[in-house]
Amino acid sequence: MKRSVNLLLVTFIAFVIIPLSVISAAAEKVFVKADQIAELVSANAPNLRIIDCRVDQKAYEAGHIPGAVYLNVRKKLRMKGAWETVGVRRQLEEQEEIFGRQLGIDNETMVVLYDDEGWDATRLFWELKHVGHEKVAIIYGGLPEWQAQELPMEKGVNTPAPKLFVGKVNPQLLATSSYIMSKMGDPNVALLDARPAGQFIGDKKHDAAKIGGRLPSAVNAFTLANWENKTYLKNPAELEEMYAELGVTPDKEIIVYCNTGYYAANTFFILSALNFQNVRVYDYSWVEWNAKDFLPTIVGSAK
Repeated sequence: MKRSVNLLLVTFIAFVIIPLSVISAAAEKVFVKADQIAELVSANAPNLRIIDCRVDQKAYEAGHIPGAVYLNVRKKLRMKGAWETVGVRRQLEEQEEIFGRQLGIDNETMVVLYDDEGWDATRLFWELKHVGHEKVAIIYGGLPEWQAQELPMEKGVNTPAPKLFVGKVNPQLLATSSYIMSKMGDPNVALLDARPAGQFIGDKKHDAAKIGGRLPSAVNAFTLANWENKTYLKNPAELEEMYAELGVTPDKEIIVYCNTGYYAANTFFILSALNFQNVRVYDYSWVEWNAKDFLPTIVGSAK
């Protein structure tokens, strides 16, 4: 038993294919099966950190995956940036503090994420990737899948021992407004708006945005429409066809934005599951862009 668990952990760490018949081989590199994590948990696998990313901490305390620690991604990871931009990533030193001291992650820790909505875990996924942590995956189907399989749950709160996390920012995963301006009109770059259609058109807007509208040349695919029952990714072939019709193809550089980077991080994860290799997140997104009235904008009717 011990040998089989160790082999499974090695496989997980290397992100070798984990059979998930309903998704693509590429998706198997960012998803992990619930029952395999359950096996690792029961064997007390070393240097494994499971993070519950649900919004409701009381729900976590009432029942969670054994050993999981809690992080409210929406509150802990985001702050207010320049140009009154809300919800953007924290500075590297703060991220190191959260990941290392609060979550007990070091640079060798295997991190497994889950939620029950399909888009809180993906924000943390992108942030970990952005600071150079490659050993991270999301449980396919999230907590609903874990519960559907009647896998063990526990109550209470887990407090991990602090560890040293040293981040190394990967600039290839981030876009800024100036970077986007330098790529405007480039046929090898696709600008992807991950917001709901009403916000893309501009007849609706985020509360923090001054006006409704979008970036010039952007195409729209609302990210949460890419999931079935919130935590199960739609058929990869269907998603690839949808993106291809929008001109979003793996041979291009893809820049994803939304309002504050939250939806964009979700689309980053989806494109990673589809094996897109060159994707950047503009996490300051529309809330920053529309505040900079010197930048080109397609304005909607929302004020």
